[in-house]
Amino acid sequence: MSVLRKPEVSARYIRNYVGVHADFSELELDDNDPRHDMIKRHNPKRWRPVLVFLDSQGKEVTRFTAGLKSVDEALLLDRFVSGKHYQKGDFAAFRKAQKG
Repeated sequence: MSVLRKPEVSARYIRNYVGVHADFSELELDDNDPRHDMIKRHNPKRWRPVLVFLDSQGKEVTRFTAGLKSVDEALLLDRFVSGKHYQKGDFAAFRKAQKG
């Protein structure tokens, strides 16, 4: 079961975020398609899965490309974003500081 489907994770993410699933892997766009720029901006290297967090103005505040490996990591990412810790540094530094 995916980490995001675990009850303790999904409850928190449903409460704090609006989730949107987008799979661009089968989309073939030419350079003139306006969607092309948006896809390149949000997923330039076609990493999957990618979690992109936007603020209320639609500005990207953080992204997570490594794939969530555990419930603890997913909940820590939620604390990082919902607590606006991205304003002080990146998730890797936040995670390291939490370990002690």
